[in-house]
Amino acid sequence: MRIYETMFIIDPNLEDATRDELANRVKSWIEEKVKGEVKSFDRWGMRQLAFRVDKFLQGDYTVVIFDAEPQNVKALEEMYRITPQIFRWMVFRREDLEKHRNSKEKVEQAEDSESMRKMPEVNENSEENMNEDQIEKTQETEEAENAQDVESKENEGENS
Repeated sequence: MRIYETMFIIDPNLEDATRDELANRVKSWIEEKVKGEVKSFDRWGMRQLAFRVDKFLQGDYTVVIFDAEPQNVKALEEMYRITPQIFRWMVFRREDLEKHRNSKEKVEQAEDSESMRKMPEVNENSEENMNEDQIEKTQETEEAENAQDVESKENEGENS
């Protein structure tokens, strides 16, 4: 998947609710028809245009960043073309965000592999891996060994 950014300008003469609904319709179009995943949906609202476009001096701006397959992006541009309330739009690939994502993934993979190498090996007899019965048997065995050591030391002391 690639990262794309789209910016579109809606007719300022429409009511606020209609402009919001149209912006949300574009968002749902990206998710359903383009099969993209919206990362950022930013409504800028009414802004002054740099120059007159058709009959407009202002427009309602919206910026969306999304992941999608390249062949599906044409469906979004087609939607813009057939929607007369959207009088300007632009869709472009954000390679800078892709590179950032890829380098971030590489760092995470390196950290994961490094942490796997540094993990201590698990001893089969460690108490973390034993159930209660095994721990009790191990403790009993250690106590018996300690008693035998004490007994053998006492015997050595008597023999010398």
